[in-house]
Amino acid sequence: MTRDATARRPVTDDLVRRLAQEAGRSGARPLSSTLVIAAVAVAAVPVSLAVVLTLLGARTDLPAILGSWIFLFKVAAMLLLAGGGLLLVRAATIPGSVPKPALALAPALLFLVASALADRSGLPLAGARPPFSVFVCVGSIVMASLPALALVLVGMRRGIPTRLRRAGFFAGLLAGAVGALAYTVACVNDGAAFVALWYLVAVVLVAGLGAAAGPRALAW
Repeated sequence: MTRDATARRPVTDDLVRRLAQEAGRSGARPLSSTLVIAAVAVAAVPVSLAVVLTLLGARTDLPAILGSWIFLFKVAAMLLLAGGGLLLVRAATIPGSVPKPALALAPALLFLVASALADRSGLPLAGARPPFSVFVCVGSIVMASLPALALVLVGMRRGIPTRLRRAGFFAGLLAGAVGALAYTVACVNDGAAFVALWYLVAVVLVAGLGAAAGPRALAW
């Protein structure tokens, strides 16, 4: 990179920031964009749930395990992850705001890791039917997350995202958590370590899809 190009970069970044801030003042407001994104994320849950039920159906003993520790663990972990994703998506759509992934995702990740380490179920890490269980888990979460990802990306256009690939990655994190939350009604693998590993793998894959789609879907 030449010296002139290096000197121009801060000016260019500053110009982009100023234009985004002006667009934010004259158009979408942070509060309204946050409400839209939150509403879209909530609306995506039944859509993802419909995908899971269509592909797999609910596990046969679902009514009996609704109050069990493992089911509540899955739901709580994915809600924490979705909450962290929502914070990151919000920050990515507000000019001048700095997303803090470590802080936003720490509660979910610590909860998952602690639960996996405390798991004494003895259930295999690869599920009841390896490797079929892993493929079903990861594939189903990704499939259930796709409509959620589309909805979140549409909602993010209500804000003013500037770093589009990073914004798309955060959208994928949120959508992946929503898809994983929906998948809990069908998941028959009840090992905490299985959930901590393979649910996260699926969410990261969806985040990667979001990063790939972000520059095109969020361009303004």
